[in-house]
Amino acid sequence: MPGTGDRAIGAAFGLVGALLLVLDGLIDLVRGVVYLATERGLRAFGPFDQALIFIVVGGVVAFFSVLGGFRRDDRGLVAGAVLVVVALAGWLVLGFGSGVLALLASIFILIAGVVLLVSSR
Repeated sequence: MPGTGDRAIGAAFGLVGALLLVLDGLIDLVRGVVYLATERGLRAFGPFDQALIFIVVGGVVAFFSVLGGFRRDDRGLVAGAVLVVVALAGWLVLGFGSGVLALLASIFILIAGVVLLVSSR
């Protein structure tokens, strides 16, 4: 399989991971709204913060997946390294292990990063 096909597969894994991460962020956003509606005001800040982090990181992952996977230039190495770092930082710092969707997203992001790294060399 040529390098562009491998990079497209890596980009697809990255986009699936980004979609799962944004979906988890939207679910947390809805949970925060429900907490506010049921007058649990201080408990709503946690889901809102987590939703914001997940949505922003999902956007960054989608950007680097597209940049590394669908471009013809040699940007796959940098994009793969960024995706691996985001997946590992997500597990260690950002709380991707807090739910099933975020955990699946981090696995997909890690796979995408490794595929982009391998296909760029």
